[in-house]
Amino acid sequence: MAGLSEKRLEARWLWLIAMSALVVGLYIAFHMLQTVNATQPQQEIGRGVEVFRAPGNAPTLDELLKNEDIDWQTEQHQLLSYGMHSDPIWFRFNLPRLDQRHRWLLEVDYALLDDLQIWFMQESALLSDYSTGDSLPFRSRTIASEKFLFPIPEADGPITVYIRVQSSGSLKLPLRLWDMEEYLVHGGEHGLMLGIFFGFLAAMGLSNFFFFLTTRSINFLYYCGYVLFLGLTLLTLHGIGYKYLWPENIWLQGRSVVLFANATMFFAVIFSRELLEVYRHSQFIDRLLKISALVFLGLFVSSLVLPYWLMIKTFLLLLILEVLFICGLGIWLWRRGVAIARIYTIAWTTLLLTAMIASLENLNLISLDINSHYLLIAGASVETVLLALVLAVSYNQQRQHAFDAQQQALEKERELREAEHQAQQELEYKVQERTLELEITLRELSEKNQELEERNTMDSLTGIRNRRYFDKRYLAEIRRSRREQTTLTVAMIDIDHFKKTNDNLGHLVGDECIKAVAGKIKSLLKRPADDVCRYGGEEFALLLPNTDEQGARTLLEHIREQIQQSPVDTASGDVSLTVSIGFVSAMAASSLEDNTLLSQADQALYQAKEQGRNRVCQFIPNQSQE
Repeated sequence: MAGLSEKRLEARWLWLIAMSALVVGLYIAFHMLQTVNATQPQQEIGRGVEVFRAPGNAPTLDELLKNEDIDWQTEQHQLLSYGMHSDPIWFRFNLPRLDQRHRWLLEVDYALLDDLQIWFMQESALLSDYSTGDSLPFRSRTIASEKFLFPIPEADGPITVYIRVQSSGSLKLPLRLWDMEEYLVHGGEHGLMLGIFFGFLAAMGLSNFFFFLTTRSINFLYYCGYVLFLGLTLLTLHGIGYKYLWPENIWLQGRSVVLFANATMFFAVIFSRELLEVYRHSQFIDRLLKISALVFLGLFVSSLVLPYWLMIKTFLLLLILEVLFICGLGIWLWRRGVAIARIYTIAWTTLLLTAMIASLENLNLISLDINSHYLLIAGASVETVLLALVLAVSYNQQRQHAFDAQQQALEKERELREAEHQAQQELEYKVQERTLELEITLRELSEKNQELEERNTMDSLTGIRNRRYFDKRYLAEIRRSRREQTTLTVAMIDIDHFKKTNDNLGHLVGDECIKAVAGKIKSLLKRPADDVCRYGGEEFALLLPNTDEQGARTLLEHIREQIQQSPVDTASGDVSLTVSIGFVSAMAASSLEDNTLLSQADQALYQAKEQGRNRVCQFIPNQSQE
C-alpha cells in the first residue's frame, strides 16, 4: 500500500509539473507573439486583387498588356491561397499615390515560391521589375531577406503592379505594403522571436545529445533527431535555411521541406515507440509503428528523385493519419494507466491543435490576430518542452527500475559484492594514482609546449610578436572577417630612411630605434584584439579587426604623429624618426585570395613612400589617396 501511495503521489506531482510547464510555456509564447504582432503593415493586400489563371503556356507581360480579352477575376478573399496549383497565376492591383517622404516595400510573406516575377508600372511605362524565387540562387534577391521584399519605385501617381507566380508546391501570395522604417522594427521583432525559438530548439537538441553520450540511452538520440529535423523543417518554411545554410543549392531548396518533414516524422515515430514501450502493451500496434517509420523513411529516400508535388501531397495525407494515430495511441495508453502517456498526449495534441488552427487560418476559414507561423512555433515550443519532460521522466523511471533490481540482487549477494567492492576500490585507487601522475606529466608537458610556442612567436629584439605569429593570426582574422562579414584593417608600417640611420649611426643604434618604434606602436593600441608584429627588418604589420577605414586612419595618423614627436634616446644622442604607413580596410570576400588584403596594404605603403614618406595612405582600388 505504501508503494502504491508513493506512485500515486509521484504521478500527481508529474501531472502538476506538466500542467505548470504547459501554462507557463503558453503564456510566454503568446506574450511574445503579441509583442511581435504589435507592428502592423501599412496595408494587407488581398481582397479586390485581379487574378488570371493561365493554363498551359502562360502569356508574357507584353502579351498580357496587349490582350484586352483576358478574363481577369476579382479575388473575394483576403488571403491569396490556391493550394497545389502547378500552372502560373497572374495578379494585378493598383497602389495609391504613396507619400514620397517615406520609402516603401512590398512584402510577399511566403518563402516557398519557385518562380516569382513582379513589375511596377505607371500607365504604360515600366518603373522597375524583379525576378526571383526558389528556382534561382538566394543571391538573386534584390534584398537579402528570407522573405521576398521589393522596393517600390518613386512615382508621382498611382502604380499598377503585375505579379506572375508559379510553384510546384502550395501557391500562396500574402501581400503586405510596408513603410520601410516600420518594417525594420517588425523585422527586428520577427528575427528576435525566431532567434529565441531556434536557439531554444538547438539547446534542447544539444543537451539531449549530451545526455545520450553520458547515458547511452537511444531515446535521447531519437529525440535529438526529431528536434534537429523539426528545426530544419521550420527553418525551411520560414526561408531561413535557404538564406543561411544552403543559399546556392537550388536542388536542396526545392526538396528540403519534404525531405526534412519526412525525417522529422521518422524520428517522431521511432521515438514514440521506444518512449512509450509499446511492445509491452501490444505487439500489433508496435508492428504498425515500425511499418509507419519505414514508410516515412521510404518517402524520405523517394523524395530525392520523385517530383516534389507528388511527395508533398503523399506526405500531408500520411501526416494527418500518423498524428491522429499517435494521439490515439497516447489516449489508449493513458486509459491503461501509463503515467507518461498523459503528458505525451497533451504534447502532441498541443502541436496538432496549433497546426489545425494555422491551417484554418491559411484557408481563410478563421481570422487570427497573430501570424499563423508564430502560432505554429508556439505549439512546437510547448510540444518540445513536454516531450523533453516525458523523456526525462521515462529515463528516470527506467533508471529507478534498474536500481530496484540491482538492490534486490545486492541483498542476495551482499558478501560477494562487498569483496568485489573492496577489490574495485583498490583498483580505482591505483588507477587514480596513475591517472594523477599522468595528469601532472601532461600538465607539465603542456606548460612547456605553451612556453616554447610563446617563445617561437616573439621577436627577440622588440619583444612583440614576430612574422610567424602574424602569418597565423592574419589567416585567422581573414577567415573571421569572411565568415562574420566584418571589416578588417591591415596596415604596414616602415621606418623612413632606416638604412641611412644604420649606415651613419651603426646597427646598435638602429636596433634601439626599431625597439622604440615597436614599443610606441604597442603602447598606442588600446583594444586587446589589435595586434602589432615585426614583419621584417624595420617593417611592422598591424591587424585591426572590426575597424572601419575612418577609425583605422585616425589611429594610424596618431601613431605616425607620436613617432615623429618622440625622438629615440640612444648612445649617439636623440634620433628623430618618421614612418610611412599603408593600410586597407575591407571585408574579406569569399572570391578573393587570402593574401589580397596584405598585398593591398603593401601597395598602399609603397604609395606612401612614393609620395614623400611620413604619411598614411589607404589602398582604394583604381584610386589613390593620401
